[in-house]
Amino acid sequence: MTSEKTNQPRSRTIYNAEGGIHLYSSEASALTPAALYQVKDDPVLRQLLCDCNIYLIVARRRILMEAQELAVKKGKVHGLFIVQRTTGVVYVPFSWQLPEGWEEVADDAIEVIQAGTHLRLCRDTRQFLVPAHVIVAHALSGLEDSDKDLDVLYVGQALGRSQQRSAIDRLLGHTTLQRILAEMTTFYPESEVLLLLYRFEHGRTLVSTGGDLTAVPLASLEEERAHLDRMQATSLSRHEQIALAEAALIRYFQPWFNVQIKNNDFTRKKKIKVLDGLLKKDITGVIVEICTSNIASRLTSAQAPPLQLTDFFEPDILNGSALDNDDDKRKWHQQLQAMAHTHIASFALTTPEERDTFMHGVRWHGEEQRMGFMGRP
Repeated sequence: MTSEKTNQPRSRTIYNAEGGIHLYSSEASALTPAALYQVKDDPVLRQLLCDCNIYLIVARRRILMEAQELAVKKGKVHGLFIVQRTTGVVYVPFSWQLPEGWEEVADDAIEVIQAGTHLRLCRDTRQFLVPAHVIVAHALSGLEDSDKDLDVLYVGQALGRSQQRSAIDRLLGHTTLQRILAEMTTFYPESEVLLLLYRFEHGRTLVSTGGDLTAVPLASLEEERAHLDRMQATSLSRHEQIALAEAALIRYFQPWFNVQIKNNDFTRKKKIKVLDGLLKKDITGVIVEICTSNIASRLTSAQAPPLQLTDFFEPDILNGSALDNDDDKRKWHQQLQAMAHTHIASFALTTPEERDTFMHGVRWHGEEQRMGFMGRP
């Protein structure tokens, strides 16, 4: 690694370290648009989702269940998914573990309804409807990753001034969702729309000591310590967290139906309010992490395709051949699954020229572009 200004007068650096905010959420909650009205009238479900304030509207080719090939064996439902691929319609076998308390359901108490969109379980006077996307998320099957990939169409937030407004409330009267459903029904009738709800309740400050480490900072030891203290003491309100997560995800995925923010340059002088506030707290980078491993479907867009593990690991590492026991291999597989279903949106809030006033940008040998915050250009 070399300083980009080797043959030029060295830029002055003020501090040895810089800070970034890292935001991440607990698992996604996935709903069909029709399920919004079920949640609306169910106080238990509303309570479970009341803290969800970031939502993604996503779509993929519809995955249905074949109605005639269901069987129950040892507490599992065995059937066929109907998948539309570029080569035509294919039938993919699946095996799905029945929920606790329903393991003894007989074959005649299970049926596929609504043209393959739901599985209905019946026992005594009770009925339990399971959407196809839930079966897809949890079944063992031969589905390919590309069958399950979800195109990000829109990213939004919902947080009222009283902080009681959730994504459910926002989506129930959402004109863009209505437009998306209308266009998908008209132009892409083979597709399904899903809603992913997130909380983004977790955040932390990361401190990086990148740059030209041979440069002597202008700040005194006391000033350097005060700078670190300011970064580590950074806290965001709930409003700021949600606004920051929304802005970063829109800029990262650049969804088709978003209009604001998606083409914003986060380093420009005039920033959106939440970014400007971070700079005033000595924070110069943003990292927002989003994961969909719990629904076994990767997020994708034209600007942000899914991570390909083969770009980072050799085949013998991916299969865990060097691990000694099955438990370690299982844990490694889970880590790989989380990685494959994670997107990390990271942005510097300063230009390379601005960055040189407090910390040097660097470039790796053989690279023309120098790196900014957390390895970002």
